[in-house]
Order: sequence, then structure tokens, then C-alpha cells
Amino acid sequence: MAIISKQHDRITISLRHGYSKEIKSLATELALSQSELIAKAFEDYKAAQQRKKVEKKARSMADEYRQNTDLVAFTSLDGEDFK
Repeated sequence: MAIISKQHDRITISLRHGYSKEIKSLATELALSQSELIAKAFEDYKAAQQRKKVEKKARSMADEYRQNTDLVAFTSLDGEDFK
């Protein structure tokens, strides 16, 4: 769980019609304030975007690792016990 700072920034946003009622309802259901719900949704979204960014970078490097023998020269040693 993220540690929430006691300092907060206040922002004003516009949402599609009906979102406010849904946010209030979900916040009540989850025993969160509306601010906590929005902050958690943002944190989750930000983490998902970071995962996508890392996955995209990993996919872009996959061919390089398959084709560049210098990058995988020691792969055969993976999992061996070193004593």
C-alpha cells in the first residue's frame, strides 16, 4: 500500500455526465473517500502504463538478444551452481 503524504494538491476536473455519481457510489462501497479512490485509480493507471512501457522495450530487444550471440554467450551457464 502506498504511503499517502499529508500534503495534497487540489485540482478541478471535468468528467462525463454520470461519473460523479458512480465515483461516489464506488467510493462508499470501498470505504474510501472520493479523493482516495481517484488517487488509487491514478496510481494503478500509472503503474499499468509503466508495465506497458517496460514490456514494449523488452519486446523490442527480444530480436536483438536472439540474434546477437555476444549477449547470450553465457546463457548455457544459467542455473548452474557455482562453487
